[in-house]
Order: sequence, then structure tokens, then C-alpha cells
Amino acid sequence: MVIRRLSYLLDREPDTGSVRLQPLQPLRSPEPPRSGGGGGGVVHGGAGSGAPDDLLAQVEQVITLTHRWTPHGVLSCSRLPDGGSVLCNGRADGEQPGERRQFIDVVHLPTGAAGFDQVWPIDTWRSRSWDDSGPAEGGGDLLPAPEGHLDLPLLVRFAQERGPRVAPFLADVRCLWADPAGRQIVIAEEDPETVVRWIALACASLPEQHARELTFVTRTDEPHEAPQQIVGIGPDASFDRADPLLVEHLYRVHDGLGGQGSPYVPDTWAELAAALWQAGTPPTPAAPGTAEAGDPFAPATLVRQLLRTGTASGDGLTTLHRDSLRAVVDTLAQAARDQTQGSPAIEELTRVCQELGKHCTESVTDPLALALVRRRLAAALDQDGALGQDPLVGLPLGEAARGSLRSEFGLDFDKGLVHRIRGPVATWAGPLHLALVLHGDQGPGVEDAVNKLVRVLLQPRGRECADAVTVLKTVGHQGLNRLVLARIAVETTGRRSRLLLELLRSPHGEWVRAHRDIAPPSVRLVEQAVWWGGSPHHLRGIDLFVKLAEPAPGAAVSPAADPPTLETLWGLVWGSDQPERPDFPRIVRICGAEAVLDAGLGTRFLAWLTSPGRFDQELVDFASAVHRRAELTKRERAIAQLLVLADDFARTSHAPGDVVDRVDELRRAASPLDVPLWDGVQYLLARGLAGLSPHDLYKSGALSFLATAEPALQRHYRAAVVAEFADDAKVNRMAAQPEAVADLFYVWRRELNRTSRDWPFVVDELLRHTVGVVVRRMNDEQRGAVATRLARRSNNLVRNWLRWTNGVGDGPDTRIPGSPAPHPPGQGRPEGGGHVPGQPPPPRPGELPTYPPEYPSGYSPSHPPR
Repeated sequence: MVIRRLSYLLDREPDTGSVRLQPLQPLRSPEPPRSGGGGGGVVHGGAGSGAPDDLLAQVEQVITLTHRWTPHGVLSCSRLPDGGSVLCNGRADGEQPGERRQFIDVVHLPTGAAGFDQVWPIDTWRSRSWDDSGPAEGGGDLLPAPEGHLDLPLLVRFAQERGPRVAPFLADVRCLWADPAGRQIVIAEEDPETVVRWIALACASLPEQHARELTFVTRTDEPHEAPQQIVGIGPDASFDRADPLLVEHLYRVHDGLGGQGSPYVPDTWAELAAALWQAGTPPTPAAPGTAEAGDPFAPATLVRQLLRTGTASGDGLTTLHRDSLRAVVDTLAQAARDQTQGSPAIEELTRVCQELGKHCTESVTDPLALALVRRRLAAALDQDGALGQDPLVGLPLGEAARGSLRSEFGLDFDKGLVHRIRGPVATWAGPLHLALVLHGDQGPGVEDAVNKLVRVLLQPRGRECADAVTVLKTVGHQGLNRLVLARIAVETTGRRSRLLLELLRSPHGEWVRAHRDIAPPSVRLVEQAVWWGGSPHHLRGIDLFVKLAEPAPGAAVSPAADPPTLETLWGLVWGSDQPERPDFPRIVRICGAEAVLDAGLGTRFLAWLTSPGRFDQELVDFASAVHRRAELTKRERAIAQLLVLADDFARTSHAPGDVVDRVDELRRAASPLDVPLWDGVQYLLARGLAGLSPHDLYKSGALSFLATAEPALQRHYRAAVVAEFADDAKVNRMAAQPEAVADLFYVWRRELNRTSRDWPFVVDELLRHTVGVVVRRMNDEQRGAVATRLARRSNNLVRNWLRWTNGVGDGPDTRIPGSPAPHPPGQGRPEGGGHVPGQPPPPRPGELPTYPPEYPSGYSPSHPPR
């Protein structure tokens, strides 16, 4: 391929201003141009140049478009349709320095021309060899020689001085080779030499082939007509640098004259190249034949070069744009996965990852951290877990990355742990830690390790107990600590709590005390038992039980309500002994009857159930919980069922007929009954009977049961009913319901076939302290209503009522303070007390009173309907 060198004279018509381009004889001193042409045309020539006419036409078109609006001293490089290049240098006319004409020296560089691969076109700027004579064609050096005006030290200083502008400029240069290609770059500078340095910086940053393909013009006044990729302009150019259309859409403008320029479009390659310039090291393209050579703008080569400079760090990389930083991290991660010749050392990659972790989120650092940890873990598997350091320490792994590692390596490390823990306990820390982190605390390997650690810990005098504590402290895994403490709780329930006591009293017990806040309640109890049972407290028995069962600060429930904890607490306090009989109600009150049974301690309470010594609500609670248990004897079951039956009846007064029948049956099965126990049952039955309406009390047969009962039951019944009439408001409500008063009188004064000796006295006391109190509040009309209702049943009953009311005195047992006197003070009772004025007369002799209507279910004399 022939390199041709041509010369032209570019001039203007003085009158019309049209451009005239006159070819000169190759490499001869210029002769005065021939006049001719006009009207803006171009004068063609080239006789003797040997160049084809179509080439000459293309060259002259480039000159016309590029240099007709440029001052002298402008260098341009343009591409021709055939792929060749045209290098043009404008110089002033030495014979007529005042004229506007200039000489254009041209070098045509065909594709593949010899020598072109050794020269960047921009290097020929201001080269004196443009003026040298030489052969027209063939031999000799037709290329202008670079003279070192733009050496690398100069470009390094230039880039460092303009640091913030380098990356945006190189990003736009990079886009010139994108698909589709980026927009033309306009560089606005005061001095054309500054534009030349920007172009040289682009060439020095680009791969060799792209640097030689770059087209440019160092200065033009009409950039809109310039066909080159990079166009330099000055302050007087015909270009509005503040026009948004030009700056943001048509061109990429880099304004060194104080304007804003085009907005920055981040590019990874450009940012890395700029960082290298700032570090004083020009970017070096990938070597031919390497994997990176296929993509000349891939960041891998620049990343490795940055790391080799020793000035790059994770801290420095954080200045990159987020997308660029992610691309760099991906490149580093690939280098960590594929360690080839020239790749950064693993130590260097680790350092960068750690530094990045100080400033970046886990989503940025995870790819590199994952690649590094995978290498470590793979090595750990190869070495059977024998590592000098923890593979996960020091690298910023996020939860997503840890999840990936768990799914990839967790099962392998858990299986490896099963094999590893066959050795001495002192060697378990590393493999155990990796299995916990990568597979969690639910794997079979971790489970085996926990069981063996607990067995060793519960032998505090053994030689490996200290090693087990060291392993737990070294691993420092909260989940492992919880598992070990939970297993200790299982292994030290009941009487076996003595094993934990021995551990806590040894020097190794400090580990348990240090983790008491995450220990199960039973373990905390043992630790507290050591404290309160020792000096200076020396608590024993129920006092120690109560202290250990105190709820934790802020808690509402005793730890003894937890069955396993209660079992341990019992073993700590009493062991194989029994509490004193008065202590059982207190124990049930603290922990609950269900917890006692769930802890397997129910049989310890059966002696108290059958012979409590006194009646308590806790005895009923325990009977309710235990009465269906299979381990009870016939007598124990009867006692428990009797208590449950009486308690249910006391609360509901439901099915009194069935209850009284069942009581006799259970009492026979439970004999002999403890006196306080039977008295308590009668108290509960009395409360249930007191809640019955008069009708239900009579119809169910409960009245007969009550009338023939033991004095204790009748006494409790009387007390329960009388207590209901101690409230003044309730007495007033009862006084307003004469029918209810009449029914109470009728039932209690009813003649029964068989009663106890004390029943008439009980009835008299009931009437006096209940109905008697109400009658004192009733007016004549209300009393008359009572008599009228009784008269419907029997005249004899009315007479009994009248006699009884006349006999009700004004004593303190029937008179409520503040109640009105039945008659004016100082006067006797009014005559004719057998009939109440204003009420219907009693039935005539021979007439039967009507039977009163039934009362609704749930009616009670102590709770009359409102």
C-alpha cells in the first residue's frame, strides 16, 4: 500500500470570499496559485501527483469541509470511505504572512500502510518534518516524525491537573465505538494545544487500533461542518455552548471555557482509565491472544493494572459510580474464581474486599466476598476442616450470601462434623463453627456435637471439661449455646439436677452463669438454688421453694409453672423427701395443679388429697386436675370426684337431685373421710343449696336432704343464706317482692316426713335472719300481699304467717338500722292482724288455695327477679 503525500494551497477570493483549493506539485516549494474559478467552487488539480482522481476528490472534499474555517496550525485526521486515513496539517504562507491563505500538507494513509502502526496521527502535531523534502513516492520517510511534544509524563500531569474531567471525557471517547456509535465530541478550550493534549490523552487511553482510527480536528470555527469524531473549538467558534439541544442531544461537549458541558454518562472503562491516570500509570491494553483482548474495553485488564500499581484500594474504588463499582467487583470476583497468571493475588483481593466492606453495602461486596469464601471453604473441605483461620472471618458477607453458602456447603460441613467430633474435644471449634454457620443448628452433626459436649460438661472433674468450655467460648455461637443449655436442662431434671449442681460448684460453672439469660428456666433454677441454698442464706424446704419460684422481674408467672422446671425445683428442694402437709396448698398455689401432674409429681400429693388436715381451695383445684388420672386408687378417686362434684354444685347449683344422690354414693366409697375434708365438702354443698329457688329446693328432693343432713351442712346452709341478706340494697329489693317472701316462708315451714333434730331450730334462725329482716322493711300492703299468696295454699299457713310475723321482735337480729318502726312508738300493734287491709280476704272455709306458678330456672331467694 502506497503512502502518498500531497500539498494544497487553500485561499479565498478577496471579493466574493469563496474558497479556492489549488493542488501543488508534490514536495516542491509552492508556486503562486493560478487564478481562476469563483462562485464558491473548488479548483482541482494534482497533475504529476500520481494519485487517482477519485482519491484526490475525496481528499479535497475533506480539506474543504475541515480547514476552510480553521486558522493555520490546525492538524486533522479523517477517515475515507475505503478505510484509509487522511492526515492534514495547515501552515501559514511564509511569503505572504498577512494573507488569509494557508498551505495544507496532506498524507494519505491507506488501510494497512507500512509504518502507520507505529505512529498516532496526533503525535505529528507541530512536527518539523511536515516541512522537510523527500521523495515523492516509494522510498524515504513520507510520514511526519513524532517529536515528543506529547510524551507520557506530560499526559500524566495533564490528566492529574484535570482530574474530574478525565472520566467523563474518556466515557464519551469509549462511546465512539459503541453500537450505535456515540455523538461527536466537542472540546472547547482557549488554547488549541489543550485540545491536542485531550486528543493525545484519548489516544493514550485507547487500545492501539482504536487510537489510530480516531479522527479529529484540533481547531475549527464551524464545528457543525466538521466530519471528525473529536472537534476542537475556541471561544469565538460558531457554536452555542449553552444551547441544551446542542449540549444534551446533538453533541457531547466538554467545556474548558466555564460552561456546563454535557451531563456525565458513567462508564466503567473510563472511570478505571481515569483512576490509572490519577495514579500516574497510563492504561495498558490487554496483550494480544489473551481472553480480554476480545473486548478491548473490558475492565478486567485495567482492574489488574490498578491493583498492581499499589495505589488502588477498596477505599479508592468507592469513588467509582455505583454501576462501575459493581462491574469492578464482578471482575475481581471472577479473578478470585479463576486464578490465572497475572491475576491479582488472593491476599490482595481480600484486602480490597475488606476495605470495600467499610463503605459499601453488602449487595455490592457480596460477589467478591462469596468468591473468596468459596475458595476458603473448598480448601477446608479438602483439608477435612483443619484450617488455620476461620474462612468466614474478615469478609463482609450479607445474609443473602450466607444463604447461598449454606445451600452450597452446609450439608457437606455438617457431615464432616460427624467425622470430626470423633477426635479430641479440643479440635472441634473450627469444624463446629463452620457447620453452624453454613448448615445451622439443626443438622445431625451439630446434634451429635451438642450431646457429646453436654456429657463432657456434666463431668466437671473430667480432663476434657475445660476443653469443652474452651470450644464453646471459641465458637461463640448463640444458637449453639442455647442448644447446649437446653440439653443440659433435659439431662438434669429431677434428681439428676445434682449433676448440674456439681458443674455449677466447679470452676467450669462460670460458663453457665455467663449465659444464664438464655438458659432454660430449670437451669436458671439450679443456679439460683446454689446461690440461695449456700452461704449466707442457707434456705431450705418451702422457704427455698418459694424463693426459687419467684417470677422473674417483669414476669407474671412463676417459673415453677413450667413442668420440667418444677420437676427440677422439687428435686433441688426435697429430693426424695416430702414437704410438710401444710406446705402442699402453697405449692399448688404457686405452680398450679396441672403443672404438678405434668411434672410427674401427682403421686406425691395423694396423701395430702386424702388427709389434708384443713380444707383449702388449692385442694379442690388439685382434685379437679387429678380426678380422671388412672393411677388413683378407688378411695382416692372417690375423694377427688366428691370434691369436684361439690365445687361444681357450689358454683352452678345445677341438678340438685343428682348431686344429693351422688354425694351419698361417693361418701361411702371415700370412707373414712378426713374431718376437715368432709366439712369442706359440706360447705360447698351448702353454697349450692343456697343458690336454689324455693321451688327447685323442694321439687328436687334437696330440701329433704338438707332437713335430714348433719348439723354442719345445715349450719353452712344457714350461714350462706343469711350472708345474702346482709346487704341493705338486697333486703330492699326483696321487700318489694312479696311473692318471693311467701315462697321462702312456705318452703322452710313445710312439714316434712323426716327431719333432723336441729332442723326446726335452723328454720327458725333462717326465717328470723332473712324473712324477718325483710318483713321489717315491708309496708302493710306488701305484708298483705304475702298473706294473700299464702292464703291461696292454706288458711292454716296464713295463720302461721300471721302468728310468726306478730312474734318477730324489734331486736337487733331482725331490725336493720334506719328502718321504720312497724307502729308508732308508744302504741301497741293494731288489732285485726289476721287480715291485711286493702288486700283480698283469705279463702272461706272449705276453699283450697290455688297453687302458685313455678319460678324460672335459676331463681334464688337471695337473687330475686328485679
